[in-house]
Amino acid sequence: MSSTPFLSAKASPDLYPLNELREEHSLHFGVRSIANQWKDVLSSKPLLRVHPRLLPTLEACNVVLGLGHGERWMLQGEILAQHGESPHGEDAAWATVDTHVENPMLVDVGALFERAGEGLLADLGRLQTAWRLRTLREEERDAWRSVGVVVFGPMERIHVGPGAVLRDVTLNTEGGPVVIGPDAEIMEGCRIRGPFALGEGSAVRMGSTVYGPTTVGRGCKVGGELSNVVIHDWSNKAHGGFLGNSVLGSWSNLGAETTCSNLKNTYGDIAEWNEASQSFQTRGRIFCGLIMGDHSKSAIHTAFSTATVVGSFCNVFGPSTPPRHIPHFSWGHDNNTPHAIEGALSTARKVMARRGCTLSQREEDEIRALYDRVVLARP
Repeated sequence: MSSTPFLSAKASPDLYPLNELREEHSLHFGVRSIANQWKDVLSSKPLLRVHPRLLPTLEACNVVLGLGHGERWMLQGEILAQHGESPHGEDAAWATVDTHVENPMLVDVGALFERAGEGLLADLGRLQTAWRLRTLREEERDAWRSVGVVVFGPMERIHVGPGAVLRDVTLNTEGGPVVIGPDAEIMEGCRIRGPFALGEGSAVRMGSTVYGPTTVGRGCKVGGELSNVVIHDWSNKAHGGFLGNSVLGSWSNLGAETTCSNLKNTYGDIAEWNEASQSFQTRGRIFCGLIMGDHSKSAIHTAFSTATVVGSFCNVFGPSTPPRHIPHFSWGHDNNTPHAIEGALSTARKVMARRGCTLSQREEDEIRALYDRVVLARP
């Protein structure tokens, strides 16, 4: 029996570029990864295994936890979850459960920001235990106001981790919870509307404006204006500029005043990059901003067009608006100029060392393999 609670599954091209250097269950559904949430849910059920793109919604968790030994939950021929192992690997030995759950799977990258609030709410009970959160009470409202924390909406929707710091801020919980993780900080002059979650050790810098649903992972610095954004662990958008309906991977950094468009001037459906067809296609979205992979950077004053996709290990700079699809390991705006692999790895080591992390040999091997596949194979 595998020690992981996840089944094997083919990677989805619709999660490009975020699933090329990471497992799909490491993507954030809310403020924590799909993996961490399922591990909490299944901690007392070691024989249960789930699809890596199965989202831990309240409904999905109930179905999975209700599976009996030898039962599988199936959807359109794909295994979403199973309890135990089939004798001799025979599919016929399984009993099939076909319970209907609305949108149980992570279908594409845009769903990460569209369903960020849902993910945060589904995980909130588990977060309270994992992060040792304290829920504020209505009778504390005046005490918090006396130190400059003004709250609009229910106080009990604010959850604060040990070591968290906040002062001279406005929090609005009318639309959803505000979660401040352990040792996180919301600096002076910030204005935040929930649903919002700030990960462990992260900071919202002075004077920032945040509209939910927005979730910021561990060890991040964010600033400027954010609206419906998911930022994975260890990435920075620390300065001014607008970021909306966007997803950043890990170890990425947006230079000062980097801004993205998230809406066409025509208010029409946005054509988004489709990795399978290598073309832009509409998915029915009106709002979509920047999608950026791991270890990518933008120069100051970079202006990204609507629904721009930036791969991993890109260094985005230049005198003009960047193209709407920037492949992995691109240097500048010229998609034909690669980011040298040794330079890319050197920068990654330096960036990670600043956070007390190291680049493992396995990670380096995966990065080199991606470079060989996407750069050396370019015409």
